[in-house]
Order: sequence, then structure tokens, then C-alpha cells
Amino acid sequence: MKKQSIQNRRRYVPDLSQDLASCDANYIRMLKLFPSYAEDDERKFALEVSGVLTQVDLEVIERCTYTTFINLTVSGGLGNLDWLDWPKLSICLYHDLSTAEVLTVGAHEKLKQRYDLPNAALHHPDEKSQVNRALGELLASCIEHGRMLEPVLVLDD
Repeated sequence: MKKQSIQNRRRYVPDLSQDLASCDANYIRMLKLFPSYAEDDERKFALEVSGVLTQVDLEVIERCTYTTFINLTVSGGLGNLDWLDWPKLSICLYHDLSTAEVLTVGAHEKLKQRYDLPNAALHHPDEKSQVNRALGELLASCIEHGRMLEPVLVLDD
């Protein structure tokens, strides 16, 4: 039996309807978590995972007529995974389309919809889809289990 080479494999074909549904759901989740994105510059959440607090920060970077650019950062340990360093996600909210898309992950600029194998950066063929689904899971966790952190003003007497 012959081994099939990587070049002879079928090329990955994105499921655009599933990807768009994921991005549309992320837009709805983002609005639930950050309804005041047009006025406020940031929103912070705390998630407790295995008794360890993890913080999720949403920061508005730029507002335009039809788009809003938001950076999402996760800090703090995740129980036994405190060594895990979460990358910063750059997200674009497209208000005219009611959808949200991850643009960058850490230092990776502009994710492609599909990567050929092999590739120098070792991206998965469906990396963009995976990242948008992971964002959805994180936002859903913030909605279900997170609590908003608000700054406290302490006045001296």
C-alpha cells in the first residue's frame, strides 16, 4: 500500500456557513458582555477556574462608523495550566453585518481562511475557524460564569 504524500491530500475547504454562524454568534456574545462598547473604553471580567481567578479584559482600540476594533487579553493562571500564556486577540466587530471576527492572534498578523500544508509557520489548515470557535467558548464562559470587575473609588477622609 502506497503512502499518500502531503501534497496529494485533498485540500481543506472551509465551511463558510459554519464559520459565519460562529462569527455571528460571537458578535451577539460580545454585545451581551460589552453593551457599552460605543461609550466605554474597556470592560474587565473575572472567571474562577479551579479556585484560581482568571481575568478577561476587553479594550476598545478604535471606533469607526461600521466597525469597532477590540483587543481581548486573558491574564492569571488556569489551575494546573498557570504556565499557559494566552495570546492577545484582536477582534473586529462589523456592525453593518452583525458579525465579529478574530483578526490577529498574538504576533500572527491577519489570519488566512485556509493554510496549505506544509507551511513554514506550522498553521493548521482551519486555524482561523478554530480561533473563532475558541473565542466563542471563552465569551460564552464569561457570560455564564464570569463577573464584571468594576474599579472602586476610595476617598480619603
